[in-house]
Amino acid sequence: MSLTHTVPEHSRNVRRVSNRIKNSTKPTFIRPNPNFYRCPQCGAFLVTMAIRDATSPITCCGKTLVALRVNDATTTDALAQQHQPLMTISGGFESNTLSVTVGNPAHPMTADHYLEWIFIYTFQGGQFKYLPPGAPPEATFALAGNDAYVYCDRPICKGKQCKFNCKRGFSAYTWCNQHGLWRYTF
Repeated sequence: MSLTHTVPEHSRNVRRVSNRIKNSTKPTFIRPNPNFYRCPQCGAFLVTMAIRDATSPITCCGKTLVALRVNDATTTDALAQQHQPLMTISGGFESNTLSVTVGNPAHPMTADHYLEWIFIYTFQGGQFKYLPPGAPPEATFALAGNDAYVYCDRPICKGKQCKFNCKRGFSAYTWCNQHGLWRYTF
């Protein structure tokens, strides 16, 4: 069953059809968790989300790259708290955003110690946002398609009390130039 709603007059009375289906099911992740690589020579980053194991090595600048070790930002130690991404989802049923703020207190963003990027892992893949030193340790990502769609029809998740629990499994990864790769899963 498809729901239909009319867009306000200021939007030129364009009629839109909702894709939201009552009692729809949450999608599965299309790709496995990402693996991150960093070239020690040029500093380039590479992310892979292969369905099956690659048989050939990943190289850059003539060197074989090894997958980076991911630190778990859910622990309670001070270093993990400084690198823990806080994810906030806002919006409606079919279009929303995921805002990521890193650290409690906020991660330093000085020339010597900063986050180079934030990556989010979603149902349909992932997105990068690069952060320059001096900028706040935060990024906002637009979600669309299956990534944006709200699948939960539980009473607690309807209306203003929605907790976006249907996004469980989304992960935010951050790269700190001093402390490496960190992950937090929603």
